[in-house]
Amino acid sequence: MPALDGERRIINIDFRGHGGSSHLSEPFTLYDAVSDVIAVLDELGIERAVWCGLSIGGMVALRAAREYPERVAGLILMDTDAGPETLAHTLEYRAMGAVARRFGLGPLLSSVARLMFSATTRREQPALVAEWKARFASVDVPSALLGLDALIKRDSLLERLAEIDMPALVAMGEEDRSLPVPFSRRLHERLPDSRLAIIPAAGHLSALEQPERVNAAIAGFLATRFG
Repeated sequence: MPALDGERRIINIDFRGHGGSSHLSEPFTLYDAVSDVIAVLDELGIERAVWCGLSIGGMVALRAAREYPERVAGLILMDTDAGPETLAHTLEYRAMGAVARRFGLGPLLSSVARLMFSATTRREQPALVAEWKARFASVDVPSALLGLDALIKRDSLLERLAEIDMPALVAMGEEDRSLPVPFSRRLHERLPDSRLAIIPAAGHLSALEQPERVNAAIAGFLATRFG
């Protein structure tokens, strides 16, 4: 954020159940999350913005572009997907959810780290991985499970991507195991006005793993398309 904050106004919203936002007790959908962001923009008097989201945040941004195109000037879609959840991931996430519900997140931290961080990051930046494993351990389990449920039950936008005509940057970590490069390539190929950035030595949390490269891709996109 500091690298991008000089010339742009950045609104950094804690997603439902994340960060400083309150814990969750009721199910929600990704469209509810779109409404959350719209409400924040309304409160701040912001009519249009470039929406930037990583993973589930990118999925929310895509749905905003479909439902409220007048509020979306552009998209930065990082390590995300426009399709439905795969059966393999659904089964894996349901199994992880069952473990978390019974034993907490502790037994899952190593598995989560492998899903979130590239092999390069785990090898070369162990302190970063350890820091975020500790943060993952403190996540509220009911909130995490409700967020996981929203992710698993998401609808597909694949057949509607051609209708999204605002400028988009599609970026992903080259070593992303959660949503590998083909998912982002598919997204890029179906969006009418998008550029693709593959971030080397990064996994699913590319912005944490390779911030300088991610910042360069974002800054270049914004400078080219938004002056």
